[in-house]
Amino acid sequence: MGYTEREPDWYTVTEGRELEQGDYLPSLPVPLIHDPGASLGEGDNVRVEFEVHNVCVLTQSCNLVNKKAQTVMLGRVLAWADLVDARKKAGDEGYAKEGMRKKVQQGLQPALCLLHRRRDEPGIPWSVVDFHTLFVLSRKAVETHAASIGKRLRLESPYREHLSQAFARYFMRVGLPHDARAFLKDPN
Repeated sequence: MGYTEREPDWYTVTEGRELEQGDYLPSLPVPLIHDPGASLGEGDNVRVEFEVHNVCVLTQSCNLVNKKAQTVMLGRVLAWADLVDARKKAGDEGYAKEGMRKKVQQGLQPALCLLHRRRDEPGIPWSVVDFHTLFVLSRKAVETHAASIGKRLRLESPYREHLSQAFARYFMRVGLPHDARAFLKDPN
């Protein structure tokens, strides 16, 4: 008998308004400010539009459960196929290559955290949390949306902690002001 990889279940199915880190919330309307002009201050007129995004809760569970967070940080979730298509349209064929899939699977793309597909309902295709696009909304607004969804997915441990660690690695990166490429060619 050959080896058959069992598809792991990274998720618990939950429902209601209670939030935890790693909650997947599809189709959340997110307000975005467009064209603020030269300044953005009190009394300025701005245009706010809503865009609908799939998101994953990044705020730590302890802050949500203990009611210490009045806002919730959310990372945009993109289906892998949609991300590849968008990058192709932008002229970047790199995401379509097998090597990129392996980098994402191994956690070597700091801005992306892989989410395993789930075929059962509620489901999710192979997806990534894209740390390039973050949103902060009031906890009440996010809880109201969570309650309206019905059954939804929540990352299980240790996948929830993996998400948290991936976000921390992305956030704490340091851009050095010097270039040390000469090290690669220097025999000493």
